[in-house]
Amino acid sequence: MLSKISKTLVIILIVVLLVAAGITSFMAGYRYVNNQHDSFRQMDALAEGNGGNLVTEETPGAVSIFIPRSSDMDDITEILEQAGFIDNTFIFKLMSKFNGFDGNYQAGTHYLLPDMSYDEIMYVLTRQPKPLRITFIEGDSYREMQAKMIDAGLNIDVERMDDLVRHPNAFLNYSFVRQIEARSDREWTLQGYLWPDTYLFDPNLDEESILRMFLDNTEQKLQQGGYRERAKSLGMTLDQVMTLASIVQKEGNVEEMSMIGRVFINRLSLDMPLESCATINYLRGEEGKDPIPWATHADLQKYSLNAYNTYAKPGLPPGPINNPGTLSVEGILWPANEDTWPGATQYLYFCATGEGDNVFARTLAEHEANVEYYSNLWYEEAGLPVPD
Repeated sequence: MLSKISKTLVIILIVVLLVAAGITSFMAGYRYVNNQHDSFRQMDALAEGNGGNLVTEETPGAVSIFIPRSSDMDDITEILEQAGFIDNTFIFKLMSKFNGFDGNYQAGTHYLLPDMSYDEIMYVLTRQPKPLRITFIEGDSYREMQAKMIDAGLNIDVERMDDLVRHPNAFLNYSFVRQIEARSDREWTLQGYLWPDTYLFDPNLDEESILRMFLDNTEQKLQQGGYRERAKSLGMTLDQVMTLASIVQKEGNVEEMSMIGRVFINRLSLDMPLESCATINYLRGEEGKDPIPWATHADLQKYSLNAYNTYAKPGLPPGPINNPGTLSVEGILWPANEDTWPGATQYLYFCATGEGDNVFARTLAEHEANVEYYSNLWYEEAGLPVPD
Protein backbone atom coordinates (compact mmCIF):
# COMPACT_ATOMS: atom_id res chain seq x y z
CA MET A 1 0.00 0.00 0.00
CA LEU A 2 2.75 2.42 0.96
CA SER A 3 4.54 1.61 -2.23
CA LYS A 4 1.48 2.53 -4.31
CA ILE A 5 1.04 5.80 -2.40
CA SER A 6 4.70 6.66 -2.95
CA LYS A 7 4.38 6.04 -6.67
CA THR A 8 1.27 8.21 -6.82
CA LEU A 9 2.99 11.03 -4.98
CA VAL A 10 5.99 10.77 -7.27
CA ILE A 11 3.73 10.96 -10.33
CA ILE A 12 1.86 13.95 -8.89
CA LEU A 13 5.16 15.63 -8.08
CA ILE A 14 6.43 15.05 -11.60
CA VAL A 15 3.22 16.45 -13.09
CA VAL A 16 3.44 19.50 -10.82
CA LEU A 17 7.06 20.03 -11.79
CA LEU A 18 6.24 19.67 -15.49
CA VAL A 19 3.34 22.11 -15.18
CA ALA A 20 5.56 24.52 -13.26
CA ALA A 21 8.27 24.18 -15.87
CA GLY A 22 5.72 24.76 -18.60
CA ILE A 23 4.35 27.84 -16.87
CA THR A 24 7.88 29.12 -16.28
CA SER A 25 8.82 28.52 -19.91
CA PHE A 26 5.62 30.16 -21.07
CA MET A 27 6.21 33.20 -18.89
CA ALA A 28 9.81 33.40 -20.03
CA GLY A 29 8.71 33.12 -23.63
CA TYR A 30 5.98 35.68 -23.02
CA ARG A 31 8.47 38.09 -21.47
CA TYR A 32 10.89 37.44 -24.35
CA VAL A 33 8.23 38.13 -26.96
CA ASN A 34 7.15 41.30 -25.15
CA ASN A 35 10.76 42.42 -24.88
CA GLN A 36 11.22 41.65 -28.58
CA HIS A 37 8.14 43.65 -29.50
CA ASP A 38 9.35 46.56 -27.38
CA SER A 39 12.77 46.30 -28.99
CA PHE A 40 11.37 46.25 -32.51
CA ARG A 41 9.02 49.15 -31.72
CA GLN A 42 12.04 51.15 -30.59
CA MET A 43 13.83 50.23 -33.80
CA ASP A 44 10.76 51.30 -35.78
CA ALA A 45 10.89 54.68 -34.08
CA LEU A 46 14.62 55.05 -34.76
CA ALA A 47 14.19 54.02 -38.40
CA GLU A 48 11.27 56.42 -38.90
CA GLY A 49 13.44 59.28 -37.72
CA ASN A 50 16.18 58.21 -40.11
CA GLY A 51 14.25 58.13 -43.37
CA GLY A 52 12.91 54.62 -42.82
CA ASN A 53 16.30 52.99 -42.28
CA LEU A 54 17.99 52.00 -39.04
CA VAL A 55 21.38 52.34 -40.72
CA THR A 56 22.27 54.08 -43.99
CA GLU A 57 25.42 54.29 -46.09
CA GLU A 58 26.11 57.65 -44.39
CA THR A 59 26.09 56.10 -40.90
CA PRO A 60 29.67 56.07 -39.52
CA GLY A 61 31.08 52.56 -39.63
CA ALA A 62 28.26 51.19 -41.81
CA VAL A 63 29.10 48.10 -43.86
CA SER A 64 27.10 47.11 -46.94
CA ILE A 65 25.67 43.59 -47.18
CA PHE A 66 24.21 42.42 -50.48
CA ILE A 67 21.50 39.75 -50.42
CA PRO A 68 20.99 38.35 -53.94
CA ARG A 69 17.51 37.58 -55.20
CA SER A 70 16.17 34.10 -54.35
CA SER A 71 18.58 33.74 -51.39
CA ASP A 72 17.37 31.23 -48.77
CA MET A 73 18.22 31.16 -45.05
CA ASP A 74 21.36 29.11 -45.65
CA ASP A 75 22.59 31.66 -48.21
CA ILE A 76 21.82 34.62 -45.93
CA THR A 77 23.46 33.16 -42.84
CA GLU A 78 26.53 32.24 -44.87
CA ILE A 79 26.79 35.83 -46.17
CA LEU A 80 26.45 37.22 -42.63
CA GLU A 81 28.91 34.73 -41.17
CA GLN A 82 31.55 35.40 -43.82
CA ALA A 83 31.15 39.14 -43.27
CA GLY A 84 31.69 38.63 -39.53
CA PHE A 85 28.25 39.76 -38.36
CA ILE A 86 27.17 36.45 -36.83
CA ASP A 87 29.18 33.62 -35.31
CA ASN A 88 26.42 31.04 -34.83
CA THR A 89 24.33 30.32 -37.90
CA PHE A 90 22.12 27.81 -36.03
CA ILE A 91 21.09 30.37 -33.39
CA PHE A 92 20.46 33.02 -36.05
CA LYS A 93 18.22 30.63 -38.03
CA LEU A 94 16.38 29.59 -34.85
CA MET A 95 15.80 33.18 -33.77
CA SER A 96 14.69 34.08 -37.29
CA LYS A 97 12.01 31.39 -37.14
CA PHE A 98 10.97 32.31 -33.62
CA ASN A 99 10.59 35.98 -34.56
CA GLY A 100 8.73 35.17 -37.76
CA PHE A 101 11.45 36.65 -39.97
CA ASP A 102 12.41 33.50 -41.84
CA GLY A 103 11.25 34.00 -45.42
CA ASN A 104 10.79 37.77 -44.93
CA TYR A 105 14.36 38.94 -45.51
CA GLN A 106 14.59 41.36 -48.42
CA ALA A 107 17.00 41.04 -51.33
CA GLY A 108 19.23 43.99 -52.08
CA THR A 109 21.86 46.09 -50.36
CA HIS A 110 21.51 46.62 -46.60
CA TYR A 111 23.78 48.53 -44.23
CA LEU A 112 24.84 47.04 -40.89
CA LEU A 113 27.07 48.06 -38.00
CA PRO A 114 29.69 45.64 -36.64
CA ASP A 115 28.30 45.70 -33.06
CA MET A 116 24.67 45.01 -33.97
CA SER A 117 22.72 42.33 -32.09
CA TYR A 118 21.08 39.46 -33.94
CA ASP A 119 17.70 41.13 -33.42
CA GLU A 120 18.93 44.35 -34.97
CA ILE A 121 20.44 42.51 -37.94
CA MET A 122 17.16 40.65 -38.48
CA TYR A 123 15.21 43.88 -38.31
CA VAL A 124 17.43 45.60 -40.89
CA LEU A 125 17.27 42.67 -43.29
CA THR A 126 13.47 42.69 -43.28
CA ARG A 127 13.35 46.32 -44.42
CA GLN A 128 13.01 47.16 -48.11
CA PRO A 129 16.44 48.47 -49.21
CA LYS A 130 16.50 52.05 -50.43
CA PRO A 131 17.13 51.95 -54.20
CA LEU A 132 19.05 54.37 -56.36
CA ARG A 133 16.69 56.45 -58.49
CA ILE A 134 18.22 57.35 -61.87
CA THR A 135 16.50 59.18 -64.73
CA PHE A 136 17.71 58.71 -68.28
CA ILE A 137 16.45 61.19 -70.85
CA GLU A 138 15.45 60.55 -74.44
CA GLY A 139 18.51 60.63 -76.64
CA ASP A 140 21.02 59.50 -74.01
CA SER A 141 23.69 57.34 -75.59
CA TYR A 142 24.80 54.13 -73.91
CA ARG A 143 27.99 55.86 -72.77
CA GLU A 144 25.96 58.70 -71.24
CA MET A 145 23.68 56.22 -69.49
CA GLN A 146 26.63 54.33 -68.12
CA ALA A 147 28.19 57.54 -66.77
CA LYS A 148 24.92 58.40 -64.99
CA MET A 149 24.86 54.95 -63.37
CA ILE A 150 28.40 55.34 -62.08
CA ASP A 151 27.79 58.89 -60.84
CA ALA A 152 24.67 57.72 -58.99
CA GLY A 153 26.63 55.02 -57.17
CA LEU A 154 25.92 51.79 -59.06
CA ASN A 155 28.78 49.36 -58.53
CA ILE A 156 29.18 48.23 -62.11
CA ASP A 157 32.02 46.52 -63.90
CA VAL A 158 32.40 48.76 -66.96
CA GLU A 159 34.22 46.17 -69.06
CA ARG A 160 31.61 43.52 -68.28
CA MET A 161 28.72 45.82 -69.12
CA ASP A 162 30.40 46.99 -72.34
CA ASP A 163 30.85 43.39 -73.40
CA LEU A 164 27.19 42.57 -72.72
CA VAL A 165 26.04 45.59 -74.75
CA ARG A 166 28.35 44.71 -77.63
CA HIS A 167 27.63 40.97 -77.56
CA PRO A 168 24.12 40.50 -76.13
CA ASN A 169 23.97 36.70 -76.34
CA ALA A 170 22.66 36.64 -72.76
CA PHE A 171 19.52 38.44 -73.89
CA LEU A 172 18.39 36.35 -76.84
CA ASN A 173 15.17 35.54 -74.99
CA TYR A 174 14.00 39.01 -76.11
CA SER A 175 12.64 38.77 -79.65
CA PHE A 176 13.75 42.30 -80.54
CA VAL A 177 17.33 41.43 -79.55
CA ARG A 178 17.33 38.36 -81.77
CA GLN A 179 16.34 40.45 -84.80
CA ILE A 180 19.16 42.99 -84.42
CA GLU A 181 21.46 42.75 -87.42
CA ALA A 182 24.94 41.62 -86.45
CA ARG A 183 27.46 44.03 -87.97
CA SER A 184 31.15 44.41 -87.28
CA ASP A 185 30.91 48.19 -87.64
CA ARG A 186 28.13 48.49 -85.05
CA GLU A 187 29.75 49.68 -81.85
CA TRP A 188 27.00 49.05 -79.28
CA THR A 189 24.54 46.35 -80.33
CA LEU A 190 21.97 47.11 -77.61
CA GLN A 191 22.13 50.87 -78.06
CA GLY A 192 18.69 52.04 -79.12
CA TYR A 193 16.93 49.45 -76.96
CA LEU A 194 17.82 50.77 -73.48
CA TRP A 195 14.54 52.62 -73.08
CA PRO A 196 14.99 56.07 -71.48
CA ASP A 197 12.95 56.31 -68.28
CA THR A 198 13.31 56.59 -64.50
CA TYR A 199 14.59 53.39 -62.90
CA LEU A 200 15.09 52.21 -59.32
CA PHE A 201 18.31 50.21 -58.98
CA ASP A 202 19.86 48.36 -56.11
CA PRO A 203 23.46 49.65 -55.77
CA ASN A 204 24.92 46.16 -56.17
CA LEU A 205 22.85 44.76 -59.03
CA ASP A 206 25.03 42.86 -61.46
CA GLU A 207 25.46 44.16 -64.99
CA GLU A 208 23.16 41.61 -66.62
CA SER A 209 20.33 42.38 -64.19
CA ILE A 210 20.69 46.11 -64.82
CA LEU A 211 20.47 45.66 -68.57
CA ARG A 212 17.47 43.36 -68.17
CA MET A 213 15.63 46.14 -66.38
CA PHE A 214 16.06 48.32 -69.46
CA LEU A 215 15.13 45.55 -71.86
CA ASP A 216 12.05 44.55 -69.86
CA ASN A 217 10.86 48.14 -70.11
CA THR A 218 11.60 48.21 -73.83
CA GLU A 219 9.60 45.01 -74.34
CA GLN A 220 6.66 46.55 -72.53
CA LYS A 221 6.82 49.79 -74.54
CA LEU A 222 7.03 47.91 -77.85
CA GLN A 223 3.97 45.87 -76.96
CA GLN A 224 1.94 48.79 -75.64
CA GLY A 225 2.65 50.93 -78.70
CA GLY A 226 2.19 48.17 -81.26
CA TYR A 227 5.47 49.33 -82.77
CA ARG A 228 6.57 46.00 -84.23
CA GLU A 229 3.28 45.52 -86.04
CA ARG A 230 3.35 49.08 -87.37
CA ALA A 231 6.94 48.72 -88.59
CA LYS A 232 6.05 45.52 -90.41
CA SER A 233 3.09 47.21 -92.10
CA LEU A 234 5.48 49.91 -93.39
CA GLY A 235 7.96 47.35 -94.71
CA MET A 236 10.57 48.31 -92.08
CA THR A 237 12.39 46.24 -89.51
CA LEU A 238 12.22 47.38 -85.91
CA ASP A 239 15.98 47.95 -86.01
CA GLN A 240 15.59 50.33 -88.95
CA VAL A 241 12.89 52.20 -87.04
CA MET A 242 14.99 52.52 -83.89
CA THR A 243 18.05 53.61 -85.86
CA LEU A 244 16.17 56.32 -87.71
CA ALA A 245 14.31 57.37 -84.54
CA SER A 246 17.61 57.85 -82.73
CA ILE A 247 18.67 60.34 -85.38
CA VAL A 248 15.32 62.15 -85.25
CA GLN A 249 15.68 62.31 -81.45
CA LYS A 250 18.75 64.52 -81.78
CA GLU A 251 17.61 66.61 -84.73
CA GLY A 252 14.53 68.41 -83.50
CA ASN A 253 12.19 69.39 -80.72
CA VAL A 254 9.04 67.54 -79.69
CA GLU A 255 6.78 69.38 -82.13
CA GLU A 256 9.03 68.65 -85.11
CA MET A 257 9.78 64.95 -84.74
CA SER A 258 7.08 63.70 -87.09
CA MET A 259 8.14 66.34 -89.64
CA ILE A 260 11.81 65.39 -89.44
CA GLY A 261 10.80 61.75 -89.65
CA ARG A 262 8.94 62.57 -92.86
CA VAL A 263 11.95 64.38 -94.37
CA PHE A 264 14.24 61.42 -93.70
CA ILE A 265 11.72 58.97 -95.14
CA ASN A 266 11.40 61.20 -98.22
CA ARG A 267 15.17 61.21 -98.67
CA LEU A 268 15.50 57.45 -98.23
CA SER A 269 12.76 56.87 -100.80
CA LEU A 270 14.85 58.84 -103.33
CA ASP A 271 18.12 57.10 -102.35
CA MET A 272 19.46 60.39 -101.02
CA PRO A 273 21.93 60.30 -98.11
CA LEU A 274 20.43 61.35 -94.79
CA GLU A 275 23.14 63.98 -94.20
CA SER A 276 22.36 64.27 -90.50
CA CYS A 277 24.49 66.41 -88.22
CA ALA A 278 23.32 64.18 -85.38
CA THR A 279 25.44 61.29 -86.66
CA ILE A 280 28.50 63.52 -86.86
CA ASN A 281 27.86 64.70 -83.31
CA TYR A 282 27.56 61.07 -82.25
CA LEU A 283 31.05 60.41 -83.57
CA ARG A 284 32.30 63.54 -81.81
CA GLY A 285 30.64 62.39 -78.59
CA GLU A 286 32.30 58.97 -78.76
CA GLU A 287 35.59 60.88 -78.71
CA GLY A 288 34.50 63.01 -75.76
CA LYS A 289 33.85 66.15 -77.83
CA ASP A 290 30.91 68.52 -77.46
CA PRO A 291 28.17 68.60 -80.11
CA ILE A 292 28.00 71.44 -82.63
CA PRO A 293 24.92 72.89 -84.38
CA TRP A 294 26.17 72.23 -87.93
CA ALA A 295 28.59 69.66 -89.30
CA THR A 296 31.89 71.24 -90.30
CA HIS A 297 33.97 70.42 -93.34
CA ALA A 298 36.78 69.34 -91.03
CA ASP A 299 34.59 66.78 -89.27
CA LEU A 300 33.15 65.49 -92.53
CA GLN A 301 36.68 64.89 -93.76
CA LYS A 302 37.83 63.34 -90.51
CA TYR A 303 34.97 60.85 -90.43
CA SER A 304 34.76 60.34 -94.18
CA LEU A 305 35.32 56.57 -93.90
CA ASN A 306 33.18 56.02 -90.81
CA ALA A 307 29.96 54.05 -91.37
CA TYR A 308 28.09 56.43 -89.05
CA ASN A 309 28.84 59.42 -91.31
CA THR A 310 25.49 59.85 -93.08
CA TYR A 311 26.95 62.52 -95.35
CA ALA A 312 29.45 60.10 -96.84
CA LYS A 313 27.51 56.85 -96.51
CA PRO A 314 24.06 56.34 -98.10
CA GLY A 315 21.20 54.78 -96.18
CA LEU A 316 21.09 54.19 -92.46
CA PRO A 317 24.11 54.00 -90.16
CA PRO A 318 25.00 50.59 -88.67
CA GLY A 319 22.66 51.10 -85.72
CA PRO A 320 21.04 53.64 -83.38
CA ILE A 321 23.23 56.50 -82.21
CA ASN A 322 21.37 56.81 -78.90
CA ASN A 323 18.34 55.49 -77.08
CA PRO A 324 15.28 57.24 -78.52
CA GLY A 325 12.02 57.89 -76.72
CA THR A 326 8.38 57.39 -77.62
CA LEU A 327 7.86 60.57 -79.66
CA SER A 328 10.83 60.03 -81.95
CA VAL A 329 9.90 56.38 -82.53
CA GLU A 330 6.36 57.41 -83.38
CA GLY A 331 7.74 60.19 -85.57
CA ILE A 332 9.08 57.44 -87.84
CA LEU A 333 6.16 55.06 -87.58
CA TRP A 334 3.54 57.79 -87.98
CA PRO A 335 5.39 60.61 -89.81
CA ALA A 336 3.74 63.87 -90.81
CA ASN A 337 1.50 63.54 -93.86
CA GLU A 338 -0.33 65.85 -96.24
CA ASP A 339 -3.23 66.19 -93.79
CA THR A 340 -1.06 67.35 -90.92
CA TRP A 341 1.64 69.14 -92.95
CA PRO A 342 0.69 70.31 -96.44
CA GLY A 343 3.43 69.44 -98.94
CA ALA A 344 4.91 66.89 -96.51
CA THR A 345 6.10 64.50 -99.22
CA GLN A 346 8.01 67.28 -101.00
CA TYR A 347 10.25 68.40 -98.11
CA LEU A 348 13.79 67.06 -98.40
CA TYR A 349 15.81 69.37 -96.17
CA PHE A 350 15.81 71.01 -92.76
CA CYS A 351 18.29 73.26 -91.03
CA ALA A 352 18.85 74.06 -87.35
CA THR A 353 18.26 77.66 -86.41
CA GLY A 354 20.52 77.40 -83.38
CA GLU A 355 17.50 78.06 -81.13
CA GLY A 356 16.37 74.47 -80.72
CA ASP A 357 14.15 74.28 -83.79
CA ASN A 358 14.50 73.90 -87.54
CA VAL A 359 13.46 75.49 -90.81
CA PHE A 360 12.38 73.18 -93.63
CA ALA A 361 13.04 73.42 -97.36
CA ARG A 362 11.99 71.65 -100.55
CA THR A 363 15.00 72.56 -102.71
CA LEU A 364 18.75 72.42 -102.23
CA ALA A 365 19.13 76.11 -103.07
CA GLU A 366 16.64 77.10 -100.40
CA HIS A 367 18.33 74.81 -97.90
CA GLU A 368 21.82 76.13 -98.58
CA ALA A 369 20.59 79.66 -98.09
CA ASN A 370 19.07 78.66 -94.74
CA VAL A 371 22.28 76.99 -93.61
CA GLU A 372 24.42 80.00 -94.50
CA TYR A 373 22.07 82.46 -92.84
CA TYR A 374 21.47 80.62 -89.57
CA SER A 375 25.00 79.31 -89.09
CA ASN A 376 26.57 82.73 -89.66
CA LEU A 377 24.01 84.31 -87.35
CA TRP A 378 24.61 81.79 -84.58
CA TYR A 379 28.39 82.03 -84.66
CA GLU A 380 28.21 85.81 -84.85
CA GLU A 381 25.94 86.02 -81.80
CA ALA A 382 28.19 83.58 -79.96
CA GLY A 383 31.23 85.69 -80.79
CA LEU A 384 32.93 82.77 -82.51
CA PRO A 385 34.56 82.51 -85.93
CA VAL A 386 32.61 80.48 -88.49
CA PRO A 387 34.45 77.12 -88.74
CA ASP A 388 35.38 75.45 -92.01
